[in-house]
Amino acid sequence: MHIDPMASRAPLDCALKELFGGELRYRILRALFEEAGRALHLRGLAPAAAVDAGNAHRMLKKLVELGVVEQLVELPYPKYRARQDNPFYPELARVFSRGRGLLEAIREVAQRLEGTVAIYGSVASGEDRPQSDVDVLVIGPASTIMAQAAFKPVARAHNRKINANAATEEDLISQLEAGSAFWRDVLSGPLIELKGNIPDEVARRLREGGQRRIPAKGRRPARHP
Repeated sequence: MHIDPMASRAPLDCALKELFGGELRYRILRALFEEAGRALHLRGLAPAAAVDAGNAHRMLKKLVELGVVEQLVELPYPKYRARQDNPFYPELARVFSRGRGLLEAIREVAQRLEGTVAIYGSVASGEDRPQSDVDVLVIGPASTIMAQAAFKPVARAHNRKINANAATEEDLISQLEAGSAFWRDVLSGPLIELKGNIPDEVARRLREGGQRRIPAKGRRPARHP
C-alpha cells in the first residue's frame, strides 16, 4: 500500500477513516502515529484523540490484537505506542505527522499563557482541511486580542489562520448560565488540551446545562397554560 503524503489532507483523512474502520479508530491512530515513538497512558490518549476513555480502551485492545499498536507494560498503568515494526508504519507516520509542526508550535505558545489552552473545532474533531482555521480556546486572564497576538507569529510561520477565543472562568460560567449555544458547543465538543484542564466549576455548569434546557439569552421561554 502506498499513500502519497503530498496529496491533500482531507482526502487522506477520509481514506484513512475508511481503511481503519471509522472515526474512532482513525482518531486513536492519528494520536499515536502523528509523533514517532510517542507512548501514551489511556488517560492521556483519550483527550489527545478526543474520544472517551471507555471507547478508547476497547479500541486499543483491538489495535493491539491487530499488531498496529503495542502495549508497554508499565506500572501502575500501561502505555500504548504505534508499532514501528508494522510494515505500514513509515507511510502512516508520514501522513499523520503532516500537521504536527503546527500543533507543536501552538503548544509552545500555549505553555507561555496563563490558564487553560485547548484546540477545538475541526482540528480537534479530525475534520479539518489543509487551510482550515485552527480554533484555540484560552481560559484565563488574557483577552482575545492578547491571545490572537500571542499566536500570530505561529500563524504567519505556518501560513495558517489561528482563531483564538479567550474568556475567564467567570465569563464562561456567566455565558453558560445565559444559555450561550456557542460556548456550550465549544466546551462539550472535542478538545485537544494543550495546557491545563477545563475548570471544575465550568465543567459542572456545562453538565447541568445538558440536563436542563436553558433559554438562550434574549429569547423568552415558552409559556405553558
